[in-house]
Amino acid sequence: MTQKARFPVSRLMMLVLILAVVVSGAAPLTSYAAVNVPDRIRVALFLNLGTKYQAITAAATLSSSGGLALSWRDSQNSLSADSIPAGQPARFSLDGYRAIVAETYELNAALVVLKKLQASSQAAFVTKLSKSGKTVYQVTEGVYPTAGAAATAVTKWTNAGAAAGVQSLQTPKVAGPWAVEAGPYTGRAEAEAAAELIGAAGLDTFVALKPQNNVMSYVVRVGQEKDASSAAALQQAASAASGANVRLPAASEPYAVIRNDMTYYGSANRPVSLYAVPLTGNGILRADPEGEAGIHVAERSKRTYRGSMEISAETGSLAVINDVDLEQYLYSVVGTEVSSGWPPEAQKAQAVAARSYALAGGMGFKLANVVDTTVSQAYYGIGAENPNSTAGVNGTKGEVLTFNGRIISALFSANAGGITADAAEGWGNPDPKMASAAISPDSGPQNGKMQWYRVATSTGDTGYVREDLAADSGQKNAAGIAQLRVTGDGVIVRSKPLVDSTAVARLSAGTLVVSLGKVPEVTVYSWVEAPKTAEELLASLNKRAKTPIAGPLNTLEVSRRGPSGRAIELQANGVKVAIEDPDNFRSALGGIRSTLFSIEETGRLTVRDADGTERQLAEQTGSVQIQGAAGEARTISDGSLFVLDGSGQLRAATAKPEFVISGKGWGHGIGMSQWGARGMAEQGYDYQSILKYYYKNVLIEKDAD
Repeated sequence: MTQKARFPVSRLMMLVLILAVVVSGAAPLTSYAAVNVPDRIRVALFLNLGTKYQAITAAATLSSSGGLALSWRDSQNSLSADSIPAGQPARFSLDGYRAIVAETYELNAALVVLKKLQASSQAAFVTKLSKSGKTVYQVTEGVYPTAGAAATAVTKWTNAGAAAGVQSLQTPKVAGPWAVEAGPYTGRAEAEAAAELIGAAGLDTFVALKPQNNVMSYVVRVGQEKDASSAAALQQAASAASGANVRLPAASEPYAVIRNDMTYYGSANRPVSLYAVPLTGNGILRADPEGEAGIHVAERSKRTYRGSMEISAETGSLAVINDVDLEQYLYSVVGTEVSSGWPPEAQKAQAVAARSYALAGGMGFKLANVVDTTVSQAYYGIGAENPNSTAGVNGTKGEVLTFNGRIISALFSANAGGITADAAEGWGNPDPKMASAAISPDSGPQNGKMQWYRVATSTGDTGYVREDLAADSGQKNAAGIAQLRVTGDGVIVRSKPLVDSTAVARLSAGTLVVSLGKVPEVTVYSWVEAPKTAEELLASLNKRAKTPIAGPLNTLEVSRRGPSGRAIELQANGVKVAIEDPDNFRSALGGIRSTLFSIEETGRLTVRDADGTERQLAEQTGSVQIQGAAGEARTISDGSLFVLDGSGQLRAATAKPEFVISGKGWGHGIGMSQWGARGMAEQGYDYQSILKYYYKNVLIEKDAD
């Protein structure tokens, strides 16, 4: 028998406890000391930091309804670079190593090869060039950090063109960032004319931006070679074709090559400028919107963002960083994190917590303060903003939570399940800034939701039926158990008490089923997982466990709980599961919503023998033998059993070990509960009282400026 979580049982008691705690600490909370609250924040939309964080894209496509102004930034320069007309996209990538898969005179042929590559690669491109007086389309795959990696890709894709029925003008080979340069030229048009002239000699040529002597120039890069010696071999041919001196630049020199990308519009035959910056990371392209329009990022769910975008290389991958006004960033965060219809004081509490959380870690992501996912906090751009979120941010402008003069990482989660977690229940260490086991008014998501019957059908299936679709039949089955009658036709028995869950069975009107109890509908406050098999749980646990659990998995139980009732230790087959932090139980158990849970072991029974001896049964053979009153015996090896527990309640059991996990809350539960903040705001508390309730020993401070 697993331990039961200690969930709050009295809403009245909950409100009394909240009132007592808030009133007991009613000293002034706001201070306007000289805390540093910056005006801007850097948010990573795409960034590769290895095991710490990865959001990777081969290219980023930006546009703005007012147009974009491009500038170049590095340790020595800040120069105007180029402009993108209103509504027109520009693409950005890295000038890394690539596999040239095919080259053809026909765009549609190139697109056929592209489609084949895209079936298994997110880094396939078609580039338009002028060579030998003709237009050609080059199909490449990958943006690799080394020539060796690109060579592997060449081997993989050697036959891609032929398989697509396309005859390539050249044999697949490695392309790289090495080139010789001609120029500089007075403008882009002059550089483009020079590129066409040099290309007439059959050479790959591209216009490029080049910061030189505090001036942004245009040059022509000739070749896309895998090493310096290969590039140097082009120098004489490029000089002869251009009629000017051509040089081999040092690897450290900054540039941004401009390619005519045909990937974005495809068969529409509309080239898009693709700016590729060096893998070495010695330079940043910055895109600023003209006027008040935001920047649309196609690869980030087509969202539009305020502020500027900075494009550079980091760890061999493209980095896209949104440099944005801090308060405008929060307009979107608050609008994403909480509903627009929530009370103003809840919006304000979220604004202060989000502002504090965003700033507490400094440049915690190397190039950025935060990322745009829930690894930091959700940030979905202008589309997530609403008047109420904006008002909540503006009403608390510059306010942050501090502890001993430093901004705190103000943790919050969606729903604490009625009681906040102690910090040690999440990551093993206590935190004096976070309220421990504080009663939280989180039940709001259940308002207006129906309950569900857990039922067993005549065929032995178990699942859930909404309470308005079944009623007491007044009848009992052969075992004397009360039955429900299905009141609608085609009623679906669900795997969870939720309309969108998997269908287990479909019942016609009048069908009789046995009730195994009644449970709330699944929400962010209360939830239940469909029965998990021993095999899938074992696989999930062993992905996280330091010491693998020897199978098969027969028993799984919560063996220790923390102050709030959350699981802090699990035992599998009677042995402690070696998982580092308790909050990792969520992913280890297949992505459950919180650690405030209980486990029902349907294959674990306590049986009483004929002599009255009780013993635990956790079947390893996957079968149970039952002897009836008349002495007949029967073995059950699949399906469900239905047994009466010691209190006479019917429950579902299984011959093989299965596990039903149910609990409350969504998230780690540490710090502020967002639904709890809403509940307190609805009871009349202001945002300062809400913050003081969920965060302890803190001040709300404001930038003196």
